[in-house]
Amino acid sequence: MRDWLPGDHLAFFVIDVVAELDLTAFYAAFRADGRGGAVYDPEMMLGVLIYAYCTGERSSRRIEKRLVEDVAYRVIAVNQTPDHATLARFRARHQDAIAALFSQVLGLCVKAGLVDAGLVAIDGTKIEADASYFANRTRDELAAAVLAEAAEVDAAEDEQHGDRSGSELPDDWSGGRGRRERIRAALAELDGQKARDYEARMAERAAKEAATGKGIRGPKPKPDAVKRPGARKANTTDPHSRIIAHKARGVMQGYNAQTAATKDQIVVAAEVTATTNDQPHFVPIAAAVSENFAEAGAGKVGTFVADAGYWTGANATAEVGADVLIATRKQAWRRAEIPDDDKLAVLARVNRGELSLRQAGEILGVSYTWVRDMTKRYFGKDGPRQARTAQPEPDEWMPVIEKLARGEISKRAACDQLQVSAGRVNTMLAHVRGEAVDPEIARHAMDAKLASEAGSKAYRKRQHSIEPVFGNIKNNLGYRRFTRRGMPAVHAEWRLICSVHNLLKLRTAAATA
Repeated sequence: MRDWLPGDHLAFFVIDVVAELDLTAFYAAFRADGRGGAVYDPEMMLGVLIYAYCTGERSSRRIEKRLVEDVAYRVIAVNQTPDHATLARFRARHQDAIAALFSQVLGLCVKAGLVDAGLVAIDGTKIEADASYFANRTRDELAAAVLAEAAEVDAAEDEQHGDRSGSELPDDWSGGRGRRERIRAALAELDGQKARDYEARMAERAAKEAATGKGIRGPKPKPDAVKRPGARKANTTDPHSRIIAHKARGVMQGYNAQTAATKDQIVVAAEVTATTNDQPHFVPIAAAVSENFAEAGAGKVGTFVADAGYWTGANATAEVGADVLIATRKQAWRRAEIPDDDKLAVLARVNRGELSLRQAGEILGVSYTWVRDMTKRYFGKDGPRQARTAQPEPDEWMPVIEKLARGEISKRAACDQLQVSAGRVNTMLAHVRGEAVDPEIARHAMDAKLASEAGSKAYRKRQHSIEPVFGNIKNNLGYRRFTRRGMPAVHAEWRLICSVHNLLKLRTAAATA
């Protein structure tokens, strides 16, 4: 059969690679005493699966067809023809072992000298789930679906059995069991999400007050708020997937695939999350890279680089065992619009003592606290004053916050003196006390690092390191949508896709060596 294909064909490369992998986890799933039905050799099944992903084929039915019509598939399968159900069951049964192959493939790349630990770029890409956006349901809708299905089952049983008890049903009668399991999973996902509606927030607030014995300070949630969050929803097809914001499409039902790659586009970490925001995943993916490098014997990472989507002061100063370069994101200063002339005139009367805060609030239709804060911001003892147009620099606010830490002034006095919010003062105070790094100080330090010659040169490599990986996976291999459902299955599939990407890079390097 080897005469059917040229010697340098991809099929032979896949056969040789699979022969080098440790497949103990695959064989451990089968009985060692030889009993039971005959099974296909896991080495052959894995070779077919990897070759299919290398050629952009993931459908079990199309793979089954190619095992008959495609010479390369027949060579790998040694003329055996497992059907689509067998292929699908193999992929599902061994999903953990398939995910674990990522480390072995990375080890092969390390042995070939393709992994340079000097610089690792981290980024995420949005991948569609095998579920429809329109399959999202609220708790009430899910409960209605359960009741409707129960009514349908009752009606079917009445029609089939009449007055009998129904115990004569065959044991394998399923009655829509799969759908009920997905609905239960969707309800479990809703229970795990944080409550956002008014009633649930008030109940959560009451529970906290009862537990602490103290009232919670601050404004209470309002039932008639202008911008109330929508009802929580879960997807009945893939409960683990989420509605993900997407630049080109607005929103999509999918996952956020977190990836790390070297400057030679070798993927060194592959994880999947169900959140749009990249910020919480910088430290976990960096830790995953270090673990994979230690297992593969690739040494230690020199520098982690990431775009502004990962920027936080905590990420910039995190201890990840390597230097960190993250593009900064300067927060807008006071997005609220400046009061118009009519409102400023009323505030001026408050500053002169002609109106009380509550009287001005009634005139303007705002709270008295808004009147107080705006009056202090735009007026002083001598009349109108120039409002602050930018964040105070550390040299300005550090002495004031140190006085606050020593108890010499109140928090309100610090807010008024610096013309910042109470939340900003709390952040400054945490920095002075050593509890956290102030984000502005961290941003200035990161900007200086990025402006240096070494930092600028290193960060410019980010785009050429990670973006080609996503381009190859999505455009060349055509993987824009997961074919499996659920976080464990999706995670295993993403790792398999990244392993295939690395194998193709390994083959190219071997061919050009």
